[in-house]
Amino acid sequence: MRFVPTTLALLLVRPVTLVIYLLATTQRHAIQTNLRALRPDFGPIERWWAGFRVFLNFALTYLDRLWSMHFGHEVTWDVPNTDRFASLRNHPGGVLIFTIHSGNYDIGASLFAREFGRRLHTVRAPEQTEELQRLREKELRQTEKENPRLRVHYNFGDNHLGLELCRVLMEGDAVAVQGDRVLSAVSPVEMTFNGRVYQLPRGPLVLAEISRVPCYPIFLERTGRLRYRIHVGECFHDGTSRLRSDDIGRLWLPVLHQHLQEHWDQWFVFEPLVSLQESGPSA
Repeated sequence: MRFVPTTLALLLVRPVTLVIYLLATTQRHAIQTNLRALRPDFGPIERWWAGFRVFLNFALTYLDRLWSMHFGHEVTWDVPNTDRFASLRNHPGGVLIFTIHSGNYDIGASLFAREFGRRLHTVRAPEQTEELQRLREKELRQTEKENPRLRVHYNFGDNHLGLELCRVLMEGDAVAVQGDRVLSAVSPVEMTFNGRVYQLPRGPLVLAEISRVPCYPIFLERTGRLRYRIHVGECFHDGTSRLRSDDIGRLWLPVLHQHLQEHWDQWFVFEPLVSLQESGPSA
């Protein structure tokens, strides 16, 4: 990357991504399964190319990450809903931020922590190999040094992380969790909405139930090379009512579904997490 001109990298990313898309059979089928549920109006050919768009956007965000984290390129971003951002930033106690796998999580966490003005804890799933885990953790610890308000936690499937996150929420910090992807040790919960069946991670919902703090959705959208938009949604659970985790999930799911309807090409999950409901009423 250091010796490849930016223009050439942007030209090469498309054919390279197409080759990967053709070879990654399992991931390609998973993306198309999700698209079949999210966009049933797409025909087979449209859905095939839509899957390629997801792969391409993922590759472009990864290039942005390399340019930003390793070569010092500046990322520009905007927040359309500045009033909601101010409300989230100025809340006097702990807040729970629900995010999804869109944009680039590393870029988003760094940008948000820099502008947020208060301590932000983020939660990540461990990498799939020990070598990659060591590499990524080293990178993220360096990011923490550059952003003193940012703290990164890994979810290794034990109960200690949940207790730690409850503690920091009670101390008034903000915690960002990924509320869309079920991986490895993450326990799933199945929920239906608008004729779709979603597999959601249970952990963030339980954390919201126990901590009883306000819950806000935040979505990252790539709008161009090194350009991002942060969508701050309205608080969907104010934390004052004693809702169970499933009830909170039923508040979160419509927010997630609406965003995915509009930005399906930037949902970077490579597992089948949503399907069309076969029968029965929507929940």
